[in-house]
Amino acid sequence: MNRPTKLCLFTGALAGLTSCGGSNQPAFTPSISDAAVETVTVSGPESGPPAKIIAVPGGSGAAVALFPDGRAYYSPDGFNLAGGGSTVPAYGGNLVIVDVVAVSAGVDTLFSDGSVFFSPDGMNLGGGGSTVRAYAGTAKIASLSPVGTGVDAVFANGGGAYYSPDGRNLGGGGTSVRIYAGTDEIVQIVPVGAGDAIVTLFHGGSAFYSPNNRDIGGGGTTVSAAPSARSSITKLVKAGGGVLTEFANAEVYLSPDGQNLAGGGATVLVPAWDASVVNGPFGPRDSAPGIDFAGHLWLSGGFSSPTYSDSCFSTCSYFELWSSTDSTGTSWNSAPTFATATSPNPRDASAVVNNGVPDVPVPADFYDAYSPVVVWNGRLRAIGSTVWSSTDGVHWARQNLADGVTAAPGPAPLRAGENSRAVPLGASLFFLQPDTGAVYGTSDPNAVSWTNLGTIPGFTPRCGAAVFALLGKIWIEGGGTCDYLQIFNDLWSSADGVNWTRSPTDAAWPARMWPCIAPGSDGIIWLVGGYAPTDWNSASGTVSVRYGANHSDVWYSKDGADWKQFKADYGSGLPDGTTLEPRHAATCYVATGSSASAKSLVVIGGTGASAPDDEDARVINSIRTLPLPATAALP
Repeated sequence: MNRPTKLCLFTGALAGLTSCGGSNQPAFTPSISDAAVETVTVSGPESGPPAKIIAVPGGSGAAVALFPDGRAYYSPDGFNLAGGGSTVPAYGGNLVIVDVVAVSAGVDTLFSDGSVFFSPDGMNLGGGGSTVRAYAGTAKIASLSPVGTGVDAVFANGGGAYYSPDGRNLGGGGTSVRIYAGTDEIVQIVPVGAGDAIVTLFHGGSAFYSPNNRDIGGGGTTVSAAPSARSSITKLVKAGGGVLTEFANAEVYLSPDGQNLAGGGATVLVPAWDASVVNGPFGPRDSAPGIDFAGHLWLSGGFSSPTYSDSCFSTCSYFELWSSTDSTGTSWNSAPTFATATSPNPRDASAVVNNGVPDVPVPADFYDAYSPVVVWNGRLRAIGSTVWSSTDGVHWARQNLADGVTAAPGPAPLRAGENSRAVPLGASLFFLQPDTGAVYGTSDPNAVSWTNLGTIPGFTPRCGAAVFALLGKIWIEGGGTCDYLQIFNDLWSSADGVNWTRSPTDAAWPARMWPCIAPGSDGIIWLVGGYAPTDWNSASGTVSVRYGANHSDVWYSKDGADWKQFKADYGSGLPDGTTLEPRHAATCYVATGSSASAKSLVVIGGTGASAPDDEDARVINSIRTLPLPATAALP
């Protein structure tokens, strides 16, 4: 991805957002005991990402940002979360804020001394204004877990737990109810599904599933969440509407509903990422189109970091095609299978003049650097301002007009770019430009004659969208405005490229740009990583990014609309939680191993680093693989 300064972005001014990053754990967890009280020294503005961003209920766009050091800021408009503008400290005392959670009519704030206050407006979190104590007893509250529109309050030292629908009377009274009266220590409470169902992990490694957030330690309708467990549970991680469970033997299982955590039902064993594959022999790159053809994986073109000199002033784009030596994506030829014979390579995708120095013109013996590469009528086709084809990936020919010399124009008005996408669907091939909303189609066997199908009605043009074909439809999902001021997880589909429908619900994955998509031969689509901002500043009418992050989570869908999370994002604490570097604009494949049933997800390159901070990211060429379960095993 050719990265300008970039901007979880808050569409509709944070509406509905409770936590950026999706973690179900408190953002900061000092020990809460009678022996010590954590304090914080306030000194200067914050830097780095917020640990948690909480939208204040009410739809005003106000937000509370909690930082890892236990300080919090209130922003009335969702901007300048670290201070500045109209943002003010949300708490000025000496205690550390352990957690802030949204409830139906405000926010609850847990402090390091075990006290909790309720604020209806996100200000004065420690008292004052309209803020009141949410609990007035002497026992200490150890953790808060949002469930539905209310909160579960867990007391320290085996003091039980209460559910409050409004964030007040956390120790009982009002509309609060006791949900656990035992003395075993509660380690975690994780909501599952769309209702009030939860999984509760207790000290010692046992877990219980409650469909209604009652009797969470057993009894009533509550049951053991891991009846077949051979090892104790060490950690729960919320995954979409389900939960990932780590056991003491290092196995991890995905349960879509919070039941059968150790296997059985719809639960599936989740393998670990494999980082043992050596880096690719090709130069680091992102936005490289990829395709599976003739038993090999193919990696085309892509973007390298510009040098601002030597014809890499701007995009520094590759004009070459690489192929694997097998179908697993772990071994690649040592040199490109097809490449321009001119130099330099890489160079700018469009010739520019920088400081009076002209670029070398783009090559005439290679297709556009970002041409989508598809299989169409048994051939590889590179679709852009021209159309090229090959029967073997080695020998390529440009499609010409009847004179045999003049290039037949492709669907791209100028050149294919990083947002160009092409997908076959039935008897038609479609070329899409989500950054303009334009769609082109052809049924020509040679993909020479194209029809402009117009722009997508009601669609916001965007960069970094995911595009694929599934179940008789083209899908455009996510992405963000090309100025990076808004990002999406909306879902658009069409059966003919002309008539488009936006799905009534958005994708379950958090909004993002530049994820990579890998379609499997079994009809399952996989989505990996991507880029999303966490927050940005506004000053004098100018919006600028304050912090942006890359992701490393994995999701899948069988129909394009219903997405389920398979792997947690970076920093989950699971055994392989940092193996896949957070990245965007990678190239992804579903590769077949020694047998047709042995499939793996292959992630190559992109822009990323060993931490989510996008300012530290660089273009990479690492290869990571993930064994995939059998299709039938996936819920």
